[in-house]
Amino acid sequence: MPVYQDVARTLEQEIRDTLHCGDYLPSEAELAQRFAINRHTLRRAVDQLVDAGMLLRQQGKGTLVVEQAVEYNIGARARFSESLAAQGHAPCCDVISRRVLVADDAFARKSHFPAGTPLLQVDTLRHMDGRPVTIISHYLKRTRFPGLERDYRNGSLHAHIERHHGLLLERREALVSTTLPNQQEAVLMGQQLHKPRQLIRSRNVLADTDEVLEYSVSRSRGDCFEFRIEPHLNRMQEGEPTP
Repeated sequence: MPVYQDVARTLEQEIRDTLHCGDYLPSEAELAQRFAINRHTLRRAVDQLVDAGMLLRQQGKGTLVVEQAVEYNIGARARFSESLAAQGHAPCCDVISRRVLVADDAFARKSHFPAGTPLLQVDTLRHMDGRPVTIISHYLKRTRFPGLERDYRNGSLHAHIERHHGLLLERREALVSTTLPNQQEAVLMGQQLHKPRQLIRSRNVLADTDEVLEYSVSRSRGDCFEFRIEPHLNRMQEGEPTP
């Protein structure tokens, strides 16, 4: 194994074990002396970790340890709380607002709820390891969830729905984009206004049906997650032309 790769592996392990987001590596001179290598070789090792997204060079300041993105699977039945817990993180969810509304024509077009549908909007703030990372606005078909606006206070919303209403929701489609946060979102998630957020708009249906029960809008800090998308490709019928 080349020397620079061996140094990179050692630094990577130390970053994971002892350093935190916001810490700086020792200077190039100190690291080169420690590993008994020249600065060119050291820079190749650091470059490898910069390319991997673990480090960020800052002119005049040094090399910064940055937050490691958590992988989140945008699957049919993926749940925020369960996905993070499975990766060893401590998720937390609190309701920050709720209101009753009726789907107008504009909202009906993007949500697939018929215009005039009574809806319950529940806004939740999601934390990961004590840090606010995501705001989700859930728009639920109100007639399907009697008592939810009174009974749901925290934790996984979909788990609550399955447990108390006997309904299993699954994601039918999701649109992913990147935008800047507004003032309120930046304050709630503790991020700067010029830092991007990741936006996911999902249409969720009753499992194994086409009945839309929820439309959700998720806004996450852009430095916290990377999304895994595994599209399901329908098998084409024999003889069907390729588009």
